[in-house]
Formats: sequence, structure tokens, C-alpha cells
Amino acid sequence: MKFKTSAVVVAISLGLFAGTVAAKPSLAPSVSTPEAADKMVVIKETTKSVNVFENDTVLFKVGDKQFAVKFDGNSYYYDLSTLAPAGVLTHKVKVYVAPNPKEHEQGIP
Repeated sequence: MKFKTSAVVVAISLGLFAGTVAAKPSLAPSVSTPEAADKMVVIKETTKSVNVFENDTVLFKVGDKQFAVKFDGNSYYYDLSTLAPAGVLTHKVKVYVAPNPKEHEQGIP
């Protein structure tokens, strides 16, 4: 009986460990609330690109519509239309995400 109990405990422990290893934090941008925004960017018809820092939460205003996105620790660029609600953007806008100098002791390379 003791052996069976130990085997069950080991199996549960391994299952929990495997779940912990498999669960990686998402580094992709995520939808946020306007109230959580660190800054605001107005998108006009002439806007082709926008620069933000990693871990910024940005409120984007497009005409009378708005949406917020948190850029979680990933230095990359994104097509803003893939992050915006459907029908908000009428043209392509790239968002370039730079390392946040506040979070890097050595600054931006």
C-alpha cells in the first residue's frame, strides 16, 4: 500500500512539474484597457510606423475609436492591424518595439 501511495505522489508531482515547464509566459502583445495606458499615440492617415518600448501599454486613437495594447517584453515589430479591433485601421501601420532603457542597466545597444 505504501508503494502505491508513493507512486501516486510521484506521478502527481511529475504532472505538476510538466505543467509548470510547459506554461511559458506570452511575449506577444496583448489587449489592455485604456486606463492602463502609459502613453497615447494618435494614428492619422499619414502614419506609417510607430515606436514604442517593451512593456509599454499604449492607447492608440484612430479617429473617434481607440484601443490599448500592452507590448510584453518582446523587441520586434508588428502590423498594428493584427492588434487592432476589426475595421479600426484603414491602412498598414507598423509598430516597432525597442528595448526599454529603464529595464536595461546598460541602456539600448
